[in-house]
Amino acid sequence: MSEAKKRRSTGRVTLNDVAQLAGVGAMTVSRALRTPELVSDKMRERIDAAVDELGYIPNRAAGALASGTSHVILVIVPSLLDRASAELMAGLQPVLMKAGYQLVLGDAQHLRQQSEQLEHLLQYNPAAVIVLGCLESPDDKLLLRQSRLPVVEVGALVPHPMGICIGGSNQDAGYRLTRHMIERGYRNIGFLCARQEQWMLQQRMRGWQQAMLESYLSPDMVINTSEAPSFSTGAAMLGEFLMRWPELDALICVNDELAAGVLFECQRRHLNVPGKLAIAGFDDSDVAKACYPALTSVHIPYRKMGSMAAEIILRKLAGEELQECTQLLEFQLQKRQSS
Repeated sequence: MSEAKKRRSTGRVTLNDVAQLAGVGAMTVSRALRTPELVSDKMRERIDAAVDELGYIPNRAAGALASGTSHVILVIVPSLLDRASAELMAGLQPVLMKAGYQLVLGDAQHLRQQSEQLEHLLQYNPAAVIVLGCLESPDDKLLLRQSRLPVVEVGALVPHPMGICIGGSNQDAGYRLTRHMIERGYRNIGFLCARQEQWMLQQRMRGWQQAMLESYLSPDMVINTSEAPSFSTGAAMLGEFLMRWPELDALICVNDELAAGVLFECQRRHLNVPGKLAIAGFDDSDVAKACYPALTSVHIPYRKMGSMAAEIILRKLAGEELQECTQLLEFQLQKRQSS
């Protein structure tokens, strides 16, 4: 017992430590933890007491390697800071954790910076992979295909999905939002994009361009910045727009944080919204509803996409044969005072 306590203070408590303290074999401890119904109540109580005293944490990774099965789901998101990522996780977690699965998060920005990152994440032996948006690297896509893991892509329509795709047309959402601005009488409509390498954001900008060209309006008022799509970026970019295009009368931003940043800067400059400048964004976040005037935005059901993706993953892991397909969800235009 003294040896076990010593190991607790200097290293990880092992299965053998628990077995020694409980006075049973390591196989008995393993059986009690995996299938407690196969162990007598008295034996299970002794083992549970030893686990509690030593603070033993089972090594799930080692168990997965030994059994060839895993209770880890790898989730790749565009950025850990994006609201879309948080909403997706809110949809995934209740379904997958209830089924006994844990989530490992990967940031796609880091995958682009270090090509070996995805290979490292796959060493966790995940049971499946969920991707928000679209992986940019052909090498990463090839690696996922070669892994033969169930893959669900969420959020954007992907030309050649690696498995099942759940999402809506971001291009159609951008088109509908721009048409709304045109129908309201705005003609000098700009588009502010941050980190436009993300597939979902590219589609939104294409929708804006399509609507502008169909109405014989110039699609030249666009700024792409490599900065994060944040409040401060939106505020900083408004000055750039007004300096280049003083005639600007409406600005569509690729997400609500950028749009709110533009709105706050308009208020600082005493520019009336929407009288002097109409503003709109994407995601229909809380800030879009709470700021004044409230922001016109596009509601994208990331949480619902997450729960749908989780349910599909569980069906595939249960052995159900599901064909590769795309499941479309509708985006909803929320018209508010800012336009």
